[in-house]
Amino acid sequence: MIPRLTDITPVQSLYLAFIDALKAAGFEGELNPDYANRTVLATDNSIYQVLPQAVVYPKHTADLQCVTTLTSKPEWRSIVLSPRGGGTGTNAQSLTEGIIVDLSRHMNRVLEINPNEGWARCPKLNRCLTGYDLAHIRDDKGLFNLNNILCGSEGTLGSLPRPD
Repeated sequence: MIPRLTDITPVQSLYLAFIDALKAAGFEGELNPDYANRTVLATDNSIYQVLPQAVVYPKHTADLQCVTTLTSKPEWRSIVLSPRGGGTGTNAQSLTEGIIVDLSRHMNRVLEINPNEGWARCPKLNRCLTGYDLAHIRDDKGLFNLNNILCGSEGTLGSLPRPD
């Protein structure tokens, strides 16, 4: 049967405790265990629906390190994480019953563009530029159109190795 949302399920206590641990560890991004945020990211570009326990939006690489450092501790090893960019995958790749780590809200900057050599530099682990963002850069700088290989205007640069 195709997974779909059927009722409101509360966040498991382990995940609520993990959210509290993230706050205590200095996570600076957004932490959203509320039903509204969970419902919005319970779908992607597929027909599937999977309600996550929470959604976190890291502001920077240090926030990602905070999440992964905590999950490496024995008490948090059963926490399930799923990275998400544009949510354009068609096979539910970014859906999880655990925590969605959504990189698209804050980790979407370009630091430098060199049109002469044909490259752009993003902060480390900051790969959530969308095709739409890249189109503006391309139009301004006359660069190659990555929309031809991304999944539409909402696909992310980070999804090139693995569609999200």
